[in-house]
Amino acid sequence: MAEKESRDGEICLRGANRLDGTPKHDSFLNKDGLLLRSYGWLVKNAIGIIILIHGIKCHARLNFLRPNVEVVSDDNVIVKDENNYYLYEDSWIENFNENGYSVFGLDLQGHGGSDGFEKLSYHVREFDDFAYDVMQYIRNIQDSMNSSDVGDSRKGDDANLPLRDDRICGRKLLPTYVVGVSLGGSIALRMLQILGKSSNRIEDAGLNIRGCISISPMITVEKLPSRNSFLFQYVYLPLCKLLADWFPRVRLISKYPYKKCPYIKYFIEYDKNRPKGAITCRFGYELLNTIENIDNDIKYMPKDIPVLIIHSKEDVICSYDGSLSFYNRLDVNNKEMHTLEDMEHTVLWEPGNEEVQKKIVDWIKGLPSSGVGSMSKDGHKIRGEEQRIEEEHRVGAD
Repeated sequence: MAEKESRDGEICLRGANRLDGTPKHDSFLNKDGLLLRSYGWLVKNAIGIIILIHGIKCHARLNFLRPNVEVVSDDNVIVKDENNYYLYEDSWIENFNENGYSVFGLDLQGHGGSDGFEKLSYHVREFDDFAYDVMQYIRNIQDSMNSSDVGDSRKGDDANLPLRDDRICGRKLLPTYVVGVSLGGSIALRMLQILGKSSNRIEDAGLNIRGCISISPMITVEKLPSRNSFLFQYVYLPLCKLLADWFPRVRLISKYPYKKCPYIKYFIEYDKNRPKGAITCRFGYELLNTIENIDNDIKYMPKDIPVLIIHSKEDVICSYDGSLSFYNRLDVNNKEMHTLEDMEHTVLWEPGNEEVQKKIVDWIKGLPSSGVGSMSKDGHKIRGEEQRIEEEHRVGAD
């Protein structure tokens, strides 16, 4: 994990010196006793909640705030203030806030300031543990907004800061929209499948998820053989499992394959709150195994939760064709595949990301659950009887 002194020192940086939007720092213990750090950027009278799930070897603030750097050239990036490395201004989080949404993000286990499995960074017992952590986090947020019992002595420095406006106590749960990128995009989809398998459905679980946005998800990895191929099923997967069983903590080779925007690697390298090193063999196997699980369990995707998949044709890490295939086979009432033509994998940091932000906000506000109105259809959108079905479902639930 990041050095404790660095993390705690940054948390203590308050007031005018903070450029990250002064989020409310919190933490919770997951089902395995790991302490997970989380952050909240709240607005008054929020119309909804947005949950952010970051990518692999990143963390919430690194992915969804802007790095405080000056890009001189592809090989020359200057850090303006290492103690204020995350900028709220003109970030995705600021954009969501300005549109009326309270935003929450956590550092996944083994990432950022959160504990890792077996005290290691970029290491996990099972991929689904990520999904269970996010579900627990959403439930904690909803509970805190509808309960006066907010504090917890086990939590971090800001545990007693209110995560709610007292005026909304006892109200109905706010609609929740999950936004995941790369690894986070896969976690978001996997979370819905786990919920779809459960008899304890969305509202009963206290999550109230009303939309899922999956950006550059890891449904298939570029340069890997097809999931259904002999090579994947009988060579790659068994070999990776063997390595994971025998050498679970050994680190794999890591490199940055960015072509269009090679300077992005410095955004990651210069972040002092990000653990160094590569993922473990165990983590690598779990990623491959999840490709299999997400595909096999596509039938469990809840029909009543709208899904937006955003992916670039020129993604050099996660396969666009894999996302398109998943989308075409996805049987839900409201789905959309938004194709990007001129970006790569790190959509949040690349030129043109502002248009992706706008697309997400417009899509959310067009959902019946948003209470704002419906979007007009465009060439990429496939929507069935979504408004009538969603409205009837919502009325029935009331």
